[in-house]
Amino acid sequence: MLKALELTGFKSFADKTRFEFPEGITVVVGPNGSGKSNVVDAVKWVLGTTSAKSLRGKEMSDVIFKSPNQSNRRDINSAEATIIFDNTTRILPLEQDEVRVTRRVYRSGEGEYLINDEPCRLKDIKNLIRGTGVGADAYSIIEQGKVARMLESSSKDRRQLFEEAAGISRFKAKKIETLRRLDRVDQNLLRLSDIVDEVEGRLRAVRNQATKARRYKEYSDRLQELRTQIGRTQWRQLGENIDIFNKQIAEAETQADELNLQLNQSSQAIAEFDGQLERLTGDLQSQDELSAAVREKLAEFITTQTVQTQRLEELASEISRHRIQLAVNQSGVGGIENRLANTNADLAEFRKTLMDAQLELSEVEIQQQELESHIIQIQSDTEKQRQERVTATKEVSETQAGYDRLTALAEELEIQFASTEAQLTSSQSTLEALEQTASRHQGAEAEITAALSAAEQEVKTVTREITESRRVHSRRQQNLQALIERLTAVRERRNVLQELETRNAGISETVRHLLNPPDTDEHDTSSLGVVGLVADLLEVDFASASLIDLALGNRAQMIVTENEALLESCRTGRTSLDSQITMINLNCLGPHPSPLTLENDPNVVCRADELLQCADRLRPLFTMLLGDSWITQDLTSAQQLWQRHRGQIQIITKAGERLDHQGTVTMGPPDSSSELISRRSELRNLNQDIFVLEAQVQDNRDEQQRLQQNILDQEEQVEQLRSVIQVKQTQLNEQQVEMRSCEERMKHESSRIAKLDSELRNTRGRQLSTTAELKTQQQELSSLTQYLTEITSSLNRFNKAFHELERQAHSLNKQAVQLRVTTGTNEQRVQALESQLLQYSQDHEEKQTVVDDQARLLGQAEQRHLDATMEILSATSQLAELYLTKARYRDTTVAIRQRQDEVSTERKHELRAGEKIRKEIDSLVTKKHEIELSSSDLKSQRVTLEARLREDYGIELSSLQVNKETEAETQQREEVEREIESLRRKLNNIGAVNMEALGELNDLEERFTSLSSKFQDLTLAKQSLEKIIERVDADSRRLFLETLETIRQNFQQLYRKAFGGGQADIILEEGVDILDAGVEIITSPPGKPAINISLLSGGEKALTAVSLLLAIFQFRPSPFCILDEVDAPFDEANIGRFINVLKDFLDFTRFIIVTHSKKTMTAADTLYGVTMQESGVSKQVSVRFEDVGDQGQIEDDSKMPDAA
Repeated sequence: MLKALELTGFKSFADKTRFEFPEGITVVVGPNGSGKSNVVDAVKWVLGTTSAKSLRGKEMSDVIFKSPNQSNRRDINSAEATIIFDNTTRILPLEQDEVRVTRRVYRSGEGEYLINDEPCRLKDIKNLIRGTGVGADAYSIIEQGKVARMLESSSKDRRQLFEEAAGISRFKAKKIETLRRLDRVDQNLLRLSDIVDEVEGRLRAVRNQATKARRYKEYSDRLQELRTQIGRTQWRQLGENIDIFNKQIAEAETQADELNLQLNQSSQAIAEFDGQLERLTGDLQSQDELSAAVREKLAEFITTQTVQTQRLEELASEISRHRIQLAVNQSGVGGIENRLANTNADLAEFRKTLMDAQLELSEVEIQQQELESHIIQIQSDTEKQRQERVTATKEVSETQAGYDRLTALAEELEIQFASTEAQLTSSQSTLEALEQTASRHQGAEAEITAALSAAEQEVKTVTREITESRRVHSRRQQNLQALIERLTAVRERRNVLQELETRNAGISETVRHLLNPPDTDEHDTSSLGVVGLVADLLEVDFASASLIDLALGNRAQMIVTENEALLESCRTGRTSLDSQITMINLNCLGPHPSPLTLENDPNVVCRADELLQCADRLRPLFTMLLGDSWITQDLTSAQQLWQRHRGQIQIITKAGERLDHQGTVTMGPPDSSSELISRRSELRNLNQDIFVLEAQVQDNRDEQQRLQQNILDQEEQVEQLRSVIQVKQTQLNEQQVEMRSCEERMKHESSRIAKLDSELRNTRGRQLSTTAELKTQQQELSSLTQYLTEITSSLNRFNKAFHELERQAHSLNKQAVQLRVTTGTNEQRVQALESQLLQYSQDHEEKQTVVDDQARLLGQAEQRHLDATMEILSATSQLAELYLTKARYRDTTVAIRQRQDEVSTERKHELRAGEKIRKEIDSLVTKKHEIELSSSDLKSQRVTLEARLREDYGIELSSLQVNKETEAETQQREEVEREIESLRRKLNNIGAVNMEALGELNDLEERFTSLSSKFQDLTLAKQSLEKIIERVDADSRRLFLETLETIRQNFQQLYRKAFGGGQADIILEEGVDILDAGVEIITSPPGKPAINISLLSGGEKALTAVSLLLAIFQFRPSPFCILDEVDAPFDEANIGRFINVLKDFLDFTRFIIVTHSKKTMTAADTLYGVTMQESGVSKQVSVRFEDVGDQGQIEDDSKMPDAA
């Protein structure tokens, strides 16, 4: 069922709007131009309309809301509409209780479809709603234009509406397709017949050519065998010679490898020597850096010593001055002064000696500095020469290696050129063979593709038929399931009632005993004259049974007899009674007064006994029992009737109320024990329903079996066709694989030929370039070797000069050390004397307190003198250590240089050994090259031999097993050569031969067989298609007639109901085949003769057309129906009839009506208003009936959006 519709940006609905569609009739109202018909357009759009014209636009983007010029709103870039279905009954083939179908379009023209917010295709939406009666062009949407088109269309065009309802339009399309296929089959048969005749004539001619070709092939095969035999012998001999050369080459390569190993070891040794020299050079540089650092510190400490000495002299002068002043002031301390004077004299003497030693040491150090500068210069020059020698040695090695590489490259290029030339010849032959193979594969692939296409087309046709059959089968299965469920429910109800009836529920035990006496009882009911219970002797419709139950009350359990036997048996005691019973003798019924005549009373429905049927002899009984009981409409009318006939009648209302003779009123639900008549009436109705339902179930099952068998037959046909397709597809795949393989190989060979040709040219160019580079490298190597010798001689001269300077530096170091020792001794003596002098001064200060100031000054001067002396002593000590470190560094440097000389000598020896090994390797390479040239010549002969046999016979000699030639074979070689000459003469005598005739013969025979088979298949296919057309025509006629008859009956009923009478009929065009006959509609409105629909008034036409569409709708209903202003031509009376007709459909569908009519609005269960409070923007508003004007305008547009 349709549940709701949501719009966003669709046409005039700019804002998101939701319409809920509850059960019943929903009416959408609004003034002209308010956008209410856009609701209908939205439903059509979502359900798949692709025509912008049907949506009142020029292109699909016109459905997107566009803001009016005077509005402040902006344009929207997309439109969206969603239909929400209630799927609790699973009317749609999805396992969700709610299904949302959405369509969206963008202003760029792109669109999308969604089912439950999942993207899908339009085809998926159409498949979802197929078979439900819902669709953009289906009869579930009835517009005023559709009504007009149906009225104005011809009988032929009107027939399409009935074909759509009957579901035969697909059969019609299938028939047209089948006729096209049949025409193609006829054309194919004609062409195939001509082809078979042509192939048969060609087959006879090719057979003659094939005989000659076979003889030619025999001679050629024998010639091939003999030439192959000779070729294998030559191949073997060449191979043996090549093997000898290969062994020699291998031996030369082994010797060269050993020499290369020795050369590598020599190179490694040289590299190790170079590494040692580099490390020694690094160590020497480190020692030089350390010596420089020591020299810097020596200069620093010498400067410090000189400065402090000068300061010491200044301080000594200052002390002397202070002492003189102190002597003037201390005349009393002569002894101390004398000692001070003696000490100062000694101190001066030692200081003079110290100064002389320091001056001599300074001169020696100056000589050391000059010598060290000279040594550094010699070292720098030596290092430059050594670096130049290393560089020259490296360049010689690199140049020698480059020369060796170029020599090997030249030899390699020579071999590569010969190999590439042979490969190029082979690839060109292979490419020609592949092109011939590709041509054959293309022809085979075209034939298989044509056969495969025909089989796939037939599979599609049969698959569509299976889908349709399954759809019908599914619909029939649903109908069958509904019938089975209904039958089960009816049976269960019948079983319950049958059980109650079997147990005689509601009947006293005594009555049951009398009606069904036990077997041991000697009396039966027939002997006692028992006719039966009153309830058993009547029949009444189930609808009226409850009224008869109420009217009879307990009298329904009265036992009816036809004599006094039962009464006499009970009176005499032969029949015992456990409880009271009531019996009535038919023979004792006296004349019954005539009942009252109340039929003319408007409140009276009928008399109670008129509702039942019974035997004629029992009619007086029921007249007596029910002749005074009357049926009325309700209790009020019953009371009025009883007042008029007080005490004479009993009144029963349709609602199940009873007013008896005494005026007692009985109301409420009846007791189940008092419903004997209702129960038995219902039981009879249920038995009839079960009989009808069982027949319907069986018919449906038979139809299901027939449909299932038809589906199985069609599926078997599809499987057979798929097997054929699989075989053809396999063949096609094989051909395509072969073709692709052939094309890839051709492409590969073409690429390989181009590459080989390019390589051949490149190799020749590289050979010329390599030869020129070899000459250049040889000249450069000679020049570098001479330069290296000169650098080595220069380096030796520098080393001799360096050793002489080192000896002189060592002698000066010894002299400097002795002077520093002497200086240190004198400095210690001076320090001791100064300490003694300080002690004397302290004694003097203690005794001469009066001269504290002078003594303090003297002490300060002496302290500064002492500090300077200590600093000089410290610097002297540091200088001694630095001189020792410097001497140690010098010894280390001498040792490093001696090691450098030793390593250089060993490296020269290793270089001479390596040069000797290289000469031996060059000799081996030359010898190997000569052997390879000889081997290459033999290989070229083998390649030529192999290429000749491959080109002539496609034989690969390399893949054949070649045994050693025996002596007998050597003797037979002359005989073989004579036979070869004889075979060549015979082949020349045969003349021109069509060797392709052999292959063509097989192909033609296969083709002839295949074409004959295809001719038979096409003949069978034509017969099958003709049978399909006959079956489609038969099914179409049957379905169309059944549909037309059902719609005809529905139309007649709806027409009478819509017009309040009259007649209408649907007739087929006479004298024309049913499949082509037009449909005419004849109507006879009340009070008018039968006329054609075209002669009716406007209102009559519209009401007739709506009745016809609803008749079709009734035959194939859908979950909802939209009526867009179809009531516009109706007057008030016709609208009332129109609404009454719609109400009959509310049990299984929901109606959405777009209207201006207030009369139609009165039938609405839900009322929506659509208005434009804002220009160009539709808005949903809640409305009341009184707010809608006569033209559909809504008086108050200020209400909030809602549904009434």
